[in-house]
Order: sequence, then structure tokens, then C-alpha cells
Amino acid sequence: MKNKFNFTRRNPHTRAIENAGYLEIRNAQDGEAELYFYGDIVSATWQSEWYEEDRCPQDISDFLGQIGNDSDITIYFNSGGGDVFAGIAIYNILKRHNGHKRGVVDALAASIASVILMACDEITVMNGAQIMVHKPWCMTYGNADDLAETIKQLDKCQDSIIGIYMTKANENVPREEIEGLVNAETWMTGADLQKYFNVTVENSNASIAACASCYFDKYAHLPERLKNPVLPDETKPKTEAETLLEDLDLYGI
Repeated sequence: MKNKFNFTRRNPHTRAIENAGYLEIRNAQDGEAELYFYGDIVSATWQSEWYEEDRCPQDISDFLGQIGNDSDITIYFNSGGGDVFAGIAIYNILKRHNGHKRGVVDALAASIASVILMACDEITVMNGAQIMVHKPWCMTYGNADDLAETIKQLDKCQDSIIGIYMTKANENVPREEIEGLVNAETWMTGADLQKYFNVTVENSNASIAACASCYFDKYAHLPERLKNPVLPDETKPKTEAETLLEDLDLYGI
């Protein structure tokens, strides 16, 4: 089984296909394993024929079956978010796993990545890392009835997400307070998060690369340090296959 999945994005200005990070699965010894969410969680239909990230939830399900249902997992996060339904599927897949799940936010768990984080039995936020929660959004079209139905679906989606957050909320935190954080698009440090959720903040001297995400331009309160990050492979020359895929996509083939 493949252990590393490179995620891509379409540059909104050049329409070129760019690297947007990766999800890495690592086997460890003695009944333990590691998962790395170090890129966008994507599941776009136009990519399904070319890229393996659309199968990401299934890949994780297959991986958990391979390591055994009682194996402990450490899950590392540095993700700007991604497809909400792919993320909820991953959340539910992880929740069904019987082994102990420790989530570690190395730098960022934004949007749907913060929902996946809630599947963990134990959550550690490294010093300087951030978590972001916000209202789900989508692109839609149609008449007034179509748009009204989309609003209903988004409200249901948000209700489900808040329900997931509440499974990890501190006992004295009301649902309305979490909903207010979501409505306001709230960015939180580990210390901020401790006011609402049962998490541990831990110092680390490890150097973590800046997170790059195609979703950053959709966020209203993106921290300055996350604006215009350099993508990991942005300076690398493109392969012939990458150039061909860009050309095919550009002309709608």
C-alpha cells in the first residue's frame, strides 16, 4: 500500500497545478503507527482520474485494517483544511479504530483538519501552533429555491461539525459558545483552545515548515504569518508528466 499521498491544487491565477503538501502514513514498531496530515484534505471530482488523494478516506480505512484495530496511533497535523465530507469520513473512520489515538498539532489544524483532530482520544498542541474553526462554505448556483436548499444543507453540516467539537469540549462550555467561535472564524493558540477543550500544550524545539493551503484565501482572519507561504516544491522544475497534465487541464481535456 502506498504510504505517501501528494496533494495538489490549481493556482487561481495561473491555473497551473501546484504541490499543496502531503498526507504520510508511517508504520511504527510494537503495535504503534503514525499518520501525518501535512497538506490539504482534497476530494475534487475533476482530480479523481489523475490523483490519488480522492481515495484518501479509503486509504486510511485500508491502513487501519492493515495495522490492526488495537494498534495505537499518533496523528500529526499541519493542515489548512480541505473537503468537508472527506474530512468527516476520515473522522468517523478514525473514531471506529479501537487503538489509542493521540493527536499532535505541530503547526496548524484549520477548518476540517480541526474536526479530524477531534477523533483523537488525546490532543496535544505544540507551543506556537494554531487551530481554526469556522462555518462550512461551498460554491453553488441555481434559482432562489436551489440557494435556499444549499443554505439548509450548510446549516445541517455546521450542526454536525459543532456536535463533533462538543465531544471534546470542557464540561462547563455550552454549545452556544462553541457555535459562536465557529460563526466568527476563530483562530486559537493552544492556550486559547484550553479554555474550551481538553487539550495539552507542549513546548517543542522541532522546526516545522510553514503550511501551504489553497483554502487560505477563503479565510477572513488568516494570520499574517500564513499569507503567501512558499510551497515545499515550488522551486523544483516540473517533470514532463506534470507539464502534460497542466496542458491537458488548461484545455479542458
